[in-house]
Amino acid sequence: MDLADVLWIGGPQASGTSSVARALSRRFDLQLYNVDHRTWAHQPRMPRSEFASLSMDERWVDATPAQMLDWFVSTSRHRFRLVLEDLRALPDSPAAVVEGPQLFPTSVAAVLRSPDQALFLLPDVDRQREHLLARGPILRTSDGLRARANATERDLMITRRFTYEAADLQLCVLRVDAPLDEMIERAVDHFRPVIERAPREADLESIRRFENDVLATQVRLYRESLLPVVLEDAPLRFACECGAPGCAADIELTLEQYDAISAAGDRSPLRRPTP
Repeated sequence: MDLADVLWIGGPQASGTSSVARALSRRFDLQLYNVDHRTWAHQPRMPRSEFASLSMDERWVDATPAQMLDWFVSTSRHRFRLVLEDLRALPDSPAAVVEGPQLFPTSVAAVLRSPDQALFLLPDVDRQREHLLARGPILRTSDGLRARANATERDLMITRRFTYEAADLQLCVLRVDAPLDEMIERAVDHFRPVIERAPREADLESIRRFENDVLATQVRLYRESLLPVVLEDAPLRFACECGAPGCAADIELTLEQYDAISAAGDRSPLRRPTP
């Protein structure tokens, strides 16, 4: 994958980067790279850090939001290097849309071939706070509500960092002040020149299967990290693997069901029925 053919969508938690990136990838038949879906796969490739050695309480209950911000920024810088390694291993065509809260403007700016490759979503902080607090207590901590409050304040600090970094580098931002459909159209308008000049040839069936395998690996490794606590095997949104241009369908399966399909070798349950 040539980095000239990458669309970067950065933004803090609750800014809508995942929804916008997914919509673009389906409408224009692009590869989709979600940084958060690589968290556990990246862990063995990360350098040893203070954060990795801490307990859940030390990370989320005892630490200040400013300390949490420092840890997140440091981790994001290291993960950005891994993101670049992953992207270079992707097929050369079609273009890829990459999204995540780890994509700070200072990191992205260093690899841009053109400013129109990057877009940063900035939510209203009051709505962002409300949305994040509604996620409820952070599990495996002694005070889940306090942990959530601390994490929320950290995320608001991340929003401010995105704001001043993008302004300093004169990179394009989108204020999240409209319904999702309108935000998607604004992103389309921004990225259209990049999409039009990028390669379009694609084996969409293989691309969506690869994205599904990435998601399954992420969830599987996360659940293993929680042992002996066992989470409910809730349904996940896997991409349809029919390979049809413009397909935006999802197939809901539990991880157990997806693994059974993969082991059997018959991928037909991951293809939407033909109308």
